[in-house]
Amino acid sequence: MTMTKSTAHIRRHLRASQSIAALLDEIERRERLLSELRLRLPVDLAKHCSQVALSAGELTLFVDSPVWADRFRFLCPELIGSVLINGHAAVDAEVKACKVRVLPPSLNSIAPLPHPVQGRAGVNQMSSSTGDAGRSPLSEALARLARTLGHSLD
Repeated sequence: MTMTKSTAHIRRHLRASQSIAALLDEIERRERLLSELRLRLPVDLAKHCSQVALSAGELTLFVDSPVWADRFRFLCPELIGSVLINGHAAVDAEVKACKVRVLPPSLNSIAPLPHPVQGRAGVNQMSSSTGDAGRSPLSEALARLARTLGHSLD
């Protein structure tokens, strides 16, 4: 992993802490492992593998959607028995097992929730929807709430 000049001083200070240094080393190891793995994957699949972990011979592939997870599962038997670079000393580690996990979507890709309807139109919408719900105790409570809100907005 290459450090830019602007972040080198920050990383040097972070490495002063043993626990943070260990986390930074693990991140760098996983990035090297991901680069190595992407070279071995078909081009159309490589871009959908966003993270990878190798622990005690078990390779875990993290993919960006369930659609791609099945395709990666078909590749797992080919990866078992292969040798991947692991750690700082480039020690080879054999893959004994392989599993695929789907990462949840990032917060940036989730569509925002619609804003609730406010004002008189919202009360009318609430009133009309409770009339369609039947005569359950919940629908009656919602109808009372809509009437109360309707009177308070006048």
